[in-house]
Amino acid sequence: MKKIKYLILTSLLIAIGACENVDFGDTNVNPNGAADPNTSSLMAGAMSRYSTITGRDGLLKPTLYVQYQSQVTYVDEMLYNEAAVSWYSYYVQTLSNLQLVIDINSDVENHNTILLSQGAPENQIAVSEIFKTIIFKRITDSWGDIPYSEALKDKENLSPLYDSQSSIYESMLAQLKTSRDNLDDSKLGPTGDIIFGGNVTQWKKMANSLILQLSLQLSKKYPSASGIAAAAFNEALNDPSGVIEDISDEAWFIYNEDFQNPYSANRKPDYFLSQEFTDALKGIGTTSNTLLDSRINVYSDDPSKDGVPYGYANGSGAGKASMSDYIWTELAPLPLMTAAYTYLNRADAANLGWTTEDAADMLKMGVEKSYETLDAHYGTSISASATAYATSRVADMTTYGATRVIAEEKWVTLFPNGFDAWSEWRRTDFPALVPATDFFNDGQIPRRYNYPTEENSLNKANYDSGVAALLPATDKNTSRVWWDQ
Repeated sequence: MKKIKYLILTSLLIAIGACENVDFGDTNVNPNGAADPNTSSLMAGAMSRYSTITGRDGLLKPTLYVQYQSQVTYVDEMLYNEAAVSWYSYYVQTLSNLQLVIDINSDVENHNTILLSQGAPENQIAVSEIFKTIIFKRITDSWGDIPYSEALKDKENLSPLYDSQSSIYESMLAQLKTSRDNLDDSKLGPTGDIIFGGNVTQWKKMANSLILQLSLQLSKKYPSASGIAAAAFNEALNDPSGVIEDISDEAWFIYNEDFQNPYSANRKPDYFLSQEFTDALKGIGTTSNTLLDSRINVYSDDPSKDGVPYGYANGSGAGKASMSDYIWTELAPLPLMTAAYTYLNRADAANLGWTTEDAADMLKMGVEKSYETLDAHYGTSISASATAYATSRVADMTTYGATRVIAEEKWVTLFPNGFDAWSEWRRTDFPALVPATDFFNDGQIPRRYNYPTEENSLNKANYDSGVAALLPATDKNTSRVWWDQ
């Protein structure tokens, strides 16, 4: 039997330029370590690490960019400071762990009793590939062209290729289909799966729901109903495995004392809900909604209060609303993929003419499911008002246009997931957010993260190619990534 000795906590993504290229020989080999790989721990570690990435860059900046929140103390991020952002946390012990799971299971010589007890190899591989796609989407959406095809192959490669975002999306969509089709629900699911507990049927629905999301992200580039994005959307929507439609099939991160909600690691008094967001929920803002949205009772710590006006250097949080403890506490669950978002994606596609579904029906279902899942996960009781609100929003489609209403409802429904909301806003430019008044950049809401500092020195040729693909071709937070051009 071929023996594998992997040091789980060692970075396999030295290639991104975070460390020197030093050969330590056998220094990191533990002679007393387990001879058999613990792929369950590797997978669980990757999923838990991704779902607990926190801090300004890893969690909070996008909530400021889409005006979910306002800052009043340290306002640099809200005012769009031009600062390099590291992607280290996404590659190390997240993508690298998942790649280890794939590599170990891909070698039939490793298929011993211990490995097989952690899930059928094809299921371990497929779930790892699906979760890799979730992570890579966030990275490429945030930065643009990134290390992808070479990122996890050779730890000695300090200058991995920056793949084009178009090729990354093409690869991610193909991989999701392959992984979905390779999942075998007649065999044991991965025991390291902390999302669905090894339920392969749910992972198939997750893969299809992700395809809907990814294909719509390309609608600026491929808007036609006969284009490649629409084709990918319809293939997934019509796949027999289905998409996430019920609350029971949703993907949520459930936290505990050792694995805590990432919001709770931050200083809450530094952040308040923005007035723009609270006004929208109250039906008095600049969005097309004119009714009270009961989701404010879940999102806000005091629905009677206003938020902090967005984008000023000298704002005050006195008497203002913050994110509620339903969301900002150690054990509060957070959504990864919901039925509400899937229905709203279907409304989006129907409005684009990609499907024969009715956009109004899909919008109504999406809003109602949003209310339902909040009640289910936070113990609230807002669902009684869901139908009246959803019916009103369907009527708003005639007055204000379906594109605007669907995008605004995605903005509200995705709260507090700033990264997905930021990607949706950049794709549609709805809601019509007004940039910060006291801005530090050139006066535009950021449309990407600046590349990590070390890339310009340690991987310059590929860094330069990544910058060249932006519009304009400068490493600034207002330059646009490929799908946003």
